[in-house]
Amino acid sequence: MTSATHSAPSDRYLVVSTDGHAGLLPEKYRDYLDPQYRERFDATIGAEIAARVAREKDFLIDEFNDKWRAGNNAKLAAAWDSDMRTEVIDADGVTAEVLFPDGITERNAPPFGAGLGLRPYGVDPELQWAGARAHNRWIAEFCAASPLRRIGLAIVPMLYDVDAAVREVVWAHEHGLQGILIPALTGDHAPYNHPKYYPVWRACEERGMVVHNHSGPAPDYDFSLPGAMGVFLVEFAWWAARPMWHLIFGGVFELFPKLKYCLTEVSEFWVPHTLELMDVRASVKHTSGKLGDFRSNLSMKPSDYFRRNCWLSASALFDEGSTAVRHDIGMNRIMWGTDFPHPEGSWPRTREKMKQYLTGIPEHELTQLLGSNALACYDLDVSKLAPIAARIGPEKSLFVEWS
Repeated sequence: MTSATHSAPSDRYLVVSTDGHAGLLPEKYRDYLDPQYRERFDATIGAEIAARVAREKDFLIDEFNDKWRAGNNAKLAAAWDSDMRTEVIDADGVTAEVLFPDGITERNAPPFGAGLGLRPYGVDPELQWAGARAHNRWIAEFCAASPLRRIGLAIVPMLYDVDAAVREVVWAHEHGLQGILIPALTGDHAPYNHPKYYPVWRACEERGMVVHNHSGPAPDYDFSLPGAMGVFLVEFAWWAARPMWHLIFGGVFELFPKLKYCLTEVSEFWVPHTLELMDVRASVKHTSGKLGDFRSNLSMKPSDYFRRNCWLSASALFDEGSTAVRHDIGMNRIMWGTDFPHPEGSWPRTREKMKQYLTGIPEHELTQLLGSNALACYDLDVSKLAPIAARIGPEKSLFVEWS
């Protein structure tokens, strides 16, 4: 691995989008399922698609979404079409990208509840695992078509069976994937500070597999109630980020110091205050001293574990609030993503949105934010990516403030 920036092109940025989505059309996942699950798939896929359409109506205004789709429909197949995907990211100025499963945008989440939400309730764990494995097989194949530019993540519903989770991590690594997506919601299952999960963290640490949570998972909301969407918009980042403080206070990063964890698309303005809160609580001041020992398993402050083991992928919600707190978070902790193909992302106006929110940020910071932090997180080789960036990367002059 060579993550130094001196080999990157001098007049263009090397961009690694750390929030991209890819997934098959729903009916196409059948071929990637183990045969014993295909009859159940055939019987339920219609209802799953209908449920996704209904779920979409909770989150997206039909007029907005239909208009967005109509204007971009020709390129949305890049969610599963390999050649078109390369065409799209070239036009976006993206050299490489991290690929999560898709969400509700094209209704092409993996089957049996194995999509971004990974809810550990209201599903059959065996079937959810089957859907996850189907996606993992496909995404490994999709990434193998362009292994330098596609950083694939395996879906690992690890709450039910730790041994199965370890086997999936090993399989994913052997098949070229570079990280895993785990459930953010744990329901009635053990939270992530439980020692039972140590084998999963060990397997990821030994193989350099980055552990991820992504925005989206949340309990059911009754969106017919006044202000329910506002409540969701306040809480969604909390639900997605909740595993992070379990890992920190649970001593997971103490025991596995090289384990990497990435939290994606949760907006960033709240992070400095949360780090401060964790440090205050861990200092066992008068207000928390009566609660006993809850930090002797830590040799550092919680914020120190964050700044050693954790990264943030700032994408759809990256705005003035995010840039304002970048130094409080740590410039080497923040990465950027386009969120393709979701309508809240930057595509197809990525350069325009980059210019809007990134103009005036010093070049060395943009180099970190757009590329070198991801090179370090995912252990990527800049010498191999630099020629691509020299051809398609956004020009550095795009972000210069002219007086």
